[in-house]
Amino acid sequence: MANRPSPRHTPAPLAQPRYAITPPSEPRGLQVTLPADYVAFCMHYQDRYLRYTRVRVADPGLSRELVETALGSVAINWTGLLASHCPAAEAWDILGSAIAQAVRGQAAASLCNVVYRILPQLQADVVVLRHRLCLSDEQAADLLGVEESVVTSQLRMAHRAMSGHLAYSPVSVDAVS
Repeated sequence: MANRPSPRHTPAPLAQPRYAITPPSEPRGLQVTLPADYVAFCMHYQDRYLRYTRVRVADPGLSRELVETALGSVAINWTGLLASHCPAAEAWDILGSAIAQAVRGQAAASLCNVVYRILPQLQADVVVLRHRLCLSDEQAADLLGVEESVVTSQLRMAHRAMSGHLAYSPVSVDAVS
């Protein structure tokens, strides 16, 4: 007969180790390292993104929040954006979507937003960047992620389209709001 433990014999439970949990003496924050090219991207575009958003939204706090949210989305999708044809254009679309959602359903807070009701998105962006932010064609093209010739042609088309809607030259949009 095989030696089997008797059914009455059960091993004693092992003593559970006890650990004292003591909080650290100072709160420690996480050290997050972002890709250097993403940080450079943010440094290059964030001020102009913020200026543009302030013109569209007219609320400095909301403007900052929208830009931070957009750049956060860019960070999350950074690898995919780098694989795209033009990361700047992709990031601009992310920012534009955030702004459009924020101003949707609101009365035009400024003449600037009326332009978005009259013109296609790209033409309206070009008008705002050139006439409200006073960017050059080169600077606007860089921000939008398009060729400079696209900015030039879109601006011409916008001027033609707006001449039928406005009693004054589109260039005078600068002086209005």
